[in-house]
Amino acid sequence: MKRGKRKTGLLIYAILVLALFTALCAFTAKKTFSDLKANESFEEVDYFSMQKYSDRNSKLVFSALKSGKTDKLKKKMISSDGLDEVLAFTDWSQADFDNAVGLGAGSLSAKPDSDGRIDMSERFFIDVGDTKYVLFVESVSSRWGRTDEGISAVAVTTYSHFGDDLDWNWCGEKDDSSALAGKLFWEGNQPEEVKTEGE
Repeated sequence: MKRGKRKTGLLIYAILVLALFTALCAFTAKKTFSDLKANESFEEVDYFSMQKYSDRNSKLVFSALKSGKTDKLKKKMISSDGLDEVLAFTDWSQADFDNAVGLGAGSLSAKPDSDGRIDMSERFFIDVGDTKYVLFVESVSSRWGRTDEGISAVAVTTYSHFGDDLDWNWCGEKDDSSALAGKLFWEGNQPEEVKTEGE
């Protein structure tokens, strides 16, 4: 009887020690990772990873607009404010996303912000029935392009407004002839002299 109690006591003690050891290891690993991440520094932006994230996020936008099912898109967007306006801008179920023509992805920021975040965006020409539209998708990465933070903005305008009224000089800005979901990261990440000139 005493031997059984002793074995049970030893087993409970061993389990408690193991649990304490596991918790201590997990805490130490998490703290070490956090310290390393906080003190890391980069000399170059990882444009390759940013391009990969941008492509993947754009495909998600295409799929969500085409199907009208936006749950996954909302989870991926940093803010989905204005998404209903983008959805209502045209009948996306008729959009020919398979033949969308991209103008090439790139960053509209000169460098990452103070938190290491930077944008990558692309404009796409998409036919919906007999009308051509321009869709703008902007993604944000942290750690100088190494971590996908999500989709910061999705915007749409007509091709005629894009070409005739704006002379192709449109990167998602909202006006009377466009819709914008989220918030344009690049607008807030411009050098002060550029911001001043644009005011």
